Amino acid sequence: MDSINEQDARTLLSVPHYCDDADPEDWQILSKPTGAFSFEQGLVDHEGHGSGLVAEFVFYRSPETGLITVKMSVFSQKKRQPRVRVYQLEIKTKSYNPDNWHDEAHEHFGKGRTAVPEWKAWKSFSDVLDYFSRTTKIEFRPPLEDPEQLRLRS
Repeated sequence: MDSINEQDARTLLSVPHYCDDADPEDWQILSKPTGAFSFEQGLVDHEGHGSGLVAEFVFYRSPETGLITVKMSVFSQKKRQPRVRVYQLEIKTKSYNPDNWHDEAHEHFGKGRTAVPEWKAWKSFSDVLDYFSRTTKIEFRPPLEDPEQLRLRS
């Protein structure tokens, strides 16, 4: 995956961005793998102009094991060019007892990679989203809901 350098990533995310009008129905159920959801939306700046950044989330709960993987990413996307990773947070239930270093909870600022030790205190999707939002300075208006949350329609 192409990534920008770490300092450029931190600079891009040092100012607030907004994900406006995120609707629970924006979560897409993926056909493969079973149990996976994705969310993707462009971000705007404080004036409501497109920022060239895209938030993309993947949530997966294995139907066989119940293990969860959450990957929350920010990409820079310019016309006619491939996406480039700016930030990514990856948390796996397997992080409690990792088979290898990549199963550990971690985040990427561009090409930089660091562990996220505080993840063990998180109890819900909301906790993960709060950390992501604080770290990236992205505000979801309204707040993005847990993809597994049961929603009744009127």
